[in-house]
Amino acid sequence: MTEHKFGGDWTEKKLSYLKGYLRAYRQIFTRNERARHLKTWYVDAFAGTGSRTVSGSTASGQLSVFEDVYEDTETTEYRDGSAKMALTLAEPFDFYLFIEKSRARVVELEETIKRGHADLFPRCDFRHGDANDVLEAWCKERDWKRERAVVFLDPYGMQVEWRTIEALAKTRATDLWYLFPLGVGVSRLLTHSGDIEEGWQRRLDLLFGTTDWRTNFYRLMPSGQADLFGETRHTVERDAPVAKIEAFIHGRLEATFVKAAKGQVLRNSKQSPLYLLCFAAANEKGASTALRIAQDILKKD
Repeated sequence: MTEHKFGGDWTEKKLSYLKGYLRAYRQIFTRNERARHLKTWYVDAFAGTGSRTVSGSTASGQLSVFEDVYEDTETTEYRDGSAKMALTLAEPFDFYLFIEKSRARVVELEETIKRGHADLFPRCDFRHGDANDVLEAWCKERDWKRERAVVFLDPYGMQVEWRTIEALAKTRATDLWYLFPLGVGVSRLLTHSGDIEEGWQRRLDLLFGTTDWRTNFYRLMPSGQADLFGETRHTVERDAPVAKIEAFIHGRLEATFVKAAKGQVLRNSKQSPLYLLCFAAANEKGASTALRIAQDILKKD
């Protein structure tokens, strides 16, 4: 089996929130007469193998923002990941899209679903490639007058680009759950000196879809010294507490989707923030209901 090492106690929370929403979502589309004619998709953009290995202790969060996996020191058990969890719903989706960059993981996921969920296998579409490119193309393929989707973006680091968020919002038919790389990505790149490598700056531009993070998370402070011309010198100061990063990404989602919920910070065993679990709804008619359900789920902790 291809090991897919990732997660800790915060992962259980994430999957619990997602499962609660998927259950409520499918109930709406099976019991509401006006929604029943629509075909529904569950999309897992970082599907992995369908299972994940977890260590005996909570993941430390020691992850390079450009790497592909967590390196847990010990692996003691296998648990279902989001892909397999979505297939165990009492009221399954009409279709499933699983995207994975690793070809070996795609093959293993196909075999896993064939063995464990043979009845749902014909409903599954497996795609190998970069999630941003695959999702952008997939959004253009669908008939959004007749279809709806819940999309789960669960990256290991900062792989999701804002163009993907925009493509999903433009469908006016998707609900998005997004595991935003709060502590494992953004906080690490925002250096205290403001001296950020050019490649990292480009990555942040792609992640946020704007360059405004520069003025939001940094400010010029007078140094108390003057230059040769008598002008006051300034130093750059980082101003990026977790709450401010939360507010920034929430604002970006609100400006792109019809509705967006206040995210839930997921922390490791040392209470260090790892991710921000975000929710946004793109369908004007259903956004208020979707938001209410998501907020109720996220408030349970």
